[in-house]
Amino acid sequence: MSDEQKPAEVGIEPTIRIINRAHVGFRRGGVAHPADATYPATEFTAEQILAFDAEPMLTVILPPEGEEALVALKSRKARK
Repeated sequence: MSDEQKPAEVGIEPTIRIINRAHVGFRRGGVAHPADATYPATEFTAEQILAFDAEPMLTVILPPEGEEALVALKSRKARK
């Protein structure tokens, strides 16, 4: 894969990994979280991802383009 190709261009779908440090079934953003799960990046809305990211008991691992989008969302939300 060249440096300029995005994952979707080579058939790799971006994913979001969520690690739950609370308890299995801990709920945030309308989701009961297992201890550790990986989801397709399109599984959640921007609001859900913001809620997951704001929760100290959850660790959200996004693809690089997702990290950039999250920073932009937080910036827009802070200006409101």
